[in-house]
Amino acid sequence: MLITSVKFLKSVAKVKDCPLETFPEVAVIGRSNVWKSSLINMLMWQNIAKASDKPGKTQLINYFLVNEKWYFVDLPWYWYAKSSLESRRNWIDETHNYFITRKPLVLLLVDWSITPQKIDLEFMQSLEEENLDFVIVMTKIDKANQKTVSQNLKLLKQQVQKTISYLPDIIMSSSVKKSWKDAILSLIERYL
Repeated sequence: MLITSVKFLKSVAKVKDCPLETFPEVAVIGRSNVWKSSLINMLMWQNIAKASDKPGKTQLINYFLVNEKWYFVDLPWYWYAKSSLESRRNWIDETHNYFITRKPLVLLLVDWSITPQKIDLEFMQSLEEENLDFVIVMTKIDKANQKTVSQNLKLLKQQVQKTISYLPDIIMSSSVKKSWKDAILSLIERYL
């Protein structure tokens, strides 16, 4: 898929303020420090997401219109330890509300360099329970050797298969080397 235009539409705190459901949606979400902004900027060919040294920076639902055909949505991750309990509850409620009302394709980012985290696996369970399509994107593989990537991919698949009833598509990403960008965009195109 060729990205010819990306236009920022709006940032909203509440799902009721999202744009009209005119186009299909692809939403990206991940724990703090999975290089979500870097992945978004790589896929969209421009710096539309702000990378920050402070984890948990994204706190709104950010809408972009891509190729005048689909929405790309940058979501806050709802678990960041230094955010207040009230903020986390709001994020959880609004993120859940977003998923069940908007039904996007979800790009779930996980850090390849650590073992699958309980919260990621629980999140996959909730996506399956809501009948949502999702793709797992393994990030940060820039400095990985092939053996380590293979081992971690195998472990991730094992954990996912123990957690949910099927194995979703899993794709790797290197925002530094820009590898797998076309593969991710092709996979998105398949779902749209």
